Amino acid sequence: MDEAPILVARFDPKVKTYWFWQGALTHLVMISAAIGVVTLPVWLLGFGQWLSSRRYASMSAVLTARSIHLKTGYLVRVEKIVPLEQIQDLSLNTGPLLRAFALTSVRIETAGGQAANGGADMTLAGLVDAEGFRDAVLRARDALLDQRRSGGAPPAATDDVVAVLGDIRDTLRRIEERLAARP
Repeated sequence: MDEAPILVARFDPKVKTYWFWQGALTHLVMISAAIGVVTLPVWLLGFGQWLSSRRYASMSAVLTARSIHLKTGYLVRVEKIVPLEQIQDLSLNTGPLLRAFALTSVRIETAGGQAANGGADMTLAGLVDAEGFRDAVLRARDALLDQRRSGGAPPAATDDVVAVLGDIRDTLRRIEERLAARP
């Protein structure tokens, strides 16, 4: 990460317990498919606590002036950089299980977000002061967009975009010339 962090999110340790019980409930549902009969005891006898602790230790969310750098997962590691100008929505969610542990999750959605994840690019459960994190992201996004609208620093890809558009224009002209030359 080349930019200085504006905010480094902290996660509530209670999220480990939330993930443990979320996994236990998933295994209970799987009992109807018979596999849960085997996996639930394994989950309850230690694997669930171990995996929840490893997942907690691997999570991070860092806000910079241009993006959010997200890391999550232990078995399946996910690292994402979400540009602030692409964020469409930041929503706070508390389901019954989250409320039981006094936790909130922040759901980050961008235009064209992942349909497989309900349109969310990432959901971060257990953020300490989730509302403050959401508000800081929205303030940073608005500041970046205002800076760009007022002629501040242009997006880094502007020169590249202009060059690509010029190439497209030239190609279209060649196509038009060839079509016009046809009998």
